[in-house]
Amino acid sequence: MNLRRKTLFLIGMTILCLIFFVYSISTFIIVDGFIKVEQKDVEKNVNRAIGAVNDDISNLKTMNRDWAWWDDTYRFIGDDNPEYIKAVLGDESVAGLRLNLIIYINNTGEIVYARGFDYREKKDLPIPEGVKKLINKDSVLLKHSGPQSNYSGIVLLPEGNLIITSYPILNSDGEGPIGGTLIFGRYLDEMELERLASITQMSLTLDRLDNKQLPGDFKAVLPLFSLDKKIITRPLNEGKVAGYAVLNDISGDPSLILRVDLPREIYNQGKVSVNYFLISLIFVGFIFGGMSIWLMEKKVVSRILRLNNDVTLIKNSHNPSKHVVVEGKDEISYLSISINDMLEGIEHSQAEQKKAEDELKKHHDQLEEIVESRTAQLNKSIQEKEVLLREIHHRVKNNMQIVSSLLMLQSQNIEDKKYKDVFIDSQNRIHAMALIHEKLYQSESIAQINFKEYVSDIVSNIIGSYGQKSNIQIDINVENIPIKIDYAVPCGLIINELVTNSLKYAFPDGRQGKIQISVTSNDNNMIRLSISDDGVGIPEDVDIRNTKTLGLELVTSLAEGQLHGEIILNRENGTEFQINFKHAKC
Repeated sequence: MNLRRKTLFLIGMTILCLIFFVYSISTFIIVDGFIKVEQKDVEKNVNRAIGAVNDDISNLKTMNRDWAWWDDTYRFIGDDNPEYIKAVLGDESVAGLRLNLIIYINNTGEIVYARGFDYREKKDLPIPEGVKKLINKDSVLLKHSGPQSNYSGIVLLPEGNLIITSYPILNSDGEGPIGGTLIFGRYLDEMELERLASITQMSLTLDRLDNKQLPGDFKAVLPLFSLDKKIITRPLNEGKVAGYAVLNDISGDPSLILRVDLPREIYNQGKVSVNYFLISLIFVGFIFGGMSIWLMEKKVVSRILRLNNDVTLIKNSHNPSKHVVVEGKDEISYLSISINDMLEGIEHSQAEQKKAEDELKKHHDQLEEIVESRTAQLNKSIQEKEVLLREIHHRVKNNMQIVSSLLMLQSQNIEDKKYKDVFIDSQNRIHAMALIHEKLYQSESIAQINFKEYVSDIVSNIIGSYGQKSNIQIDINVENIPIKIDYAVPCGLIINELVTNSLKYAFPDGRQGKIQISVTSNDNNMIRLSISDDGVGIPEDVDIRNTKTLGLELVTSLAEGQLHGEIILNRENGTEFQINFKHAKC
């Protein structure tokens, strides 16, 4: 085997061993890190699921207290008035509260009124035998020491898992001698679990610890729980991971086990990252190997061959003026120097000059390689940061959508229009901010959005919230202006507030009218935002800078405080708000 083949073999084996060693160590570190991140993500989502169950119990407690602390209920527990039952405990009322059980008990432990109910089918059900045993005279649910005394939690009945709450019956001020006890109940069944799953956007499974047919994965994790380990994470397969938690009953004893199924996105992303790392490592190995071979060929093998050729040429030419090339400071160069000692000074000078030229070329090539490598790294870093920013906008949008959905669900249980409108207004404000992040996530540029499309989506959402009104025409005239997020968010909230006010107040009693939204700009980067209607108008005595109305305070604060603009109110022919502000170029 000649010198060239030996060199190739040794360099190749060295690079392969290095790649295997680095890949093995790095794979262990990277995959282990992603598994830990996955576990933390699963624990966070399990806590969200537990929070959803606790919120369900808390909401039931709130409804129970509102009904128990009520003058009508206080009178009913004393006189058993049938009119109360007819007026308050109808099918629609009980169904609206999503109750499966409602029981009124007086101070003697006697049941004044009890009803089992399927709120989904709106039909009566028999009182479960388990509940009858639960509310005996010695039951803790009936022992209220004071006005603030209450009990709530989960009880396991033969008929199913029941969320139950108990409050003392008092007058509307929460005072007076306790008249009795009001008990509410709602089954924590598959349908209720599906509702919680839709809220949390997760797959939820619930089973009882006393179930003899408990699934195998539940049995496997039960011994792993401890005081320090309240959530257990366990992969189900390559595509799914599960998180487990134990729920206590009303007595504080472990009773149910909850499982949350999640896709293994983080783990799979880790595997993809490892594969990319392996490809990159192999690529770098090839580059490094190629460079090593090139350097070895250039600095060792080629020099030896050249020296041999030069010596042969001098020997054959019998010309002492010729000389061999001297490069580096090694054994080969020492041999070349010994040969060149026989040559004249001019040949030696020429050899040194060529050496300097070769060194300069070498440094030039290395500098170009460094510049190219740093440029590639910078481009990759920019792309990764842009992907990260889009992911942040996507997650922010998802979280704000969850808040908006929770407000929508809560508003469905509110009958008072005033408070329901407050929830709808808050939902629309959150939607306007979430929409910004959605547009940025979808936009080609994460620094700006299509403002015309953004305004149209806001108005569509407001119309959807309050219902399309055929008597009102909405005209949108928005120039396609690229606007940064720092300006788009305040503008979106201002449009949300003013259009909402026009829909609610400008056209009473079905009056015909028009709402106009206009956004224009000029060459000086000044933007004019105009929202007007031809409705009844704002009263003359209303000062938009000194009002207790949250919407108008918000509009003034956003226009002057965040946009640093000028707000003009025109009361002629209805109402027009003009906001003029300067927008920096994107």
